Amino acid sequence: MKLEMITDGLKELLLENHYNSTTIHFYEREWKKIQTFLMNEYGDTEYEMERGLKYLEKQYNLVSKYNDGTLSQQRVQLLRVVHMLEDYSLHRVLTRRYYASKNPLTLDERFEPLFNEYADFLDSSELSVSTVNHYKRMSVVFMDYLTQRKISSADQVTMDICNSYLKTLAGYSFKTVEQNVCGVRHFLRFLHSSGKISVDYAEKIHMPSISKSARIPSAWQAEELKAMLAAIDRNSPTGKRDYAMIVLACVLGLRIGDIKNLRFKNFNWEEKKLSIIQHKTHKPLNLPLPDAVGWAVIDYIKNGRPQYYESDVIFLKHMPPFDPIGDENHMQQQIIRYMRKAGIDQRRKKHSGFHSLRHSAGSMLLEMETPLPVITDILGHSDSDVTAVYLKTDLQKLAECVLSPEDFCYE
Repeated sequence: MKLEMITDGLKELLLENHYNSTTIHFYEREWKKIQTFLMNEYGDTEYEMERGLKYLEKQYNLVSKYNDGTLSQQRVQLLRVVHMLEDYSLHRVLTRRYYASKNPLTLDERFEPLFNEYADFLDSSELSVSTVNHYKRMSVVFMDYLTQRKISSADQVTMDICNSYLKTLAGYSFKTVEQNVCGVRHFLRFLHSSGKISVDYAEKIHMPSISKSARIPSAWQAEELKAMLAAIDRNSPTGKRDYAMIVLACVLGLRIGDIKNLRFKNFNWEEKKLSIIQHKTHKPLNLPLPDAVGWAVIDYIKNGRPQYYESDVIFLKHMPPFDPIGDENHMQQQIIRYMRKAGIDQRRKKHSGFHSLRHSAGSMLLEMETPLPVITDILGHSDSDVTAVYLKTDLQKLAECVLSPEDFCYE
């Protein structure tokens, strides 16, 4: 497809989606550079992704920097340029979009009543808050796609439209595709059950045959964990909070959602036990409470937690009004902050959130020859097959990742 045809269509969509003039000017400037490159290198303006990447490498040495992990965040936007061109040539829509607060994704007014009805349906369900919010986001993205395809009502949705939308997810990780498919399926079931479409397209949508266990979870090395924990200022209230939350993830393998929802009643200090109903699975989980973990939590409660007694949630924000930490805040920025302070190169680590700490807990338990069913219970997995992913890790290498609770000394 000719670059001129792509950019004409893209500019129209950028204007329709309220991109500001500065952003549009940035894209137009890069498009002109790409056009000049194509003419000089190939003698025509036919565009494909391979040519776009060659342009970035020649102009900015960008591909090499991306591969060796030295690409700055400011330059990532240039990758966005060539992806946009490729995606439009394939799907005629804007995909891989950044939904910044200054440029939020807004629904066409023709779809607003449908979204409000679906949102009310979700809010009255028994789904968790995070799942409800995820399904709402996915429905907005899907309806935005429909708008770009000039579809103005639900009854115009077809199986071809659904499949075309799913093709826009090509190149994303299995987990991202899975989350998108789950969200679209739920929305389509709602449309069918409420009589807005006559065919249950959700039953016709299938995930690609990719094994969830094909990828080994990333685990931290012991020295990295120790360095990150040492970088936390445990004299400050925020540092006391973050330290306690991180050791709960490292040692007990708790999910961040369960850590944020911890209440005083979950702790049995006399018996040194922690008992919760898991946020994700709704199943009970009872764990022994190692001294290092218990003292970290106690230190935060006594010496760091804001004096705010209207909530029995333990971990709070440290700015007024001192509310519990929100469902959308997964605390990843805190992990990244301490990694930087500890000199840990974040670009070399594929995962740097709380869930990567949970993976480390599973790996440590495995190396300590904890039976697989016990690890399954501790991590709160629904099935040992999920936990068995950790068995893929080479045990010799895993030995370097062992960090016992005693290493989290409390002073």
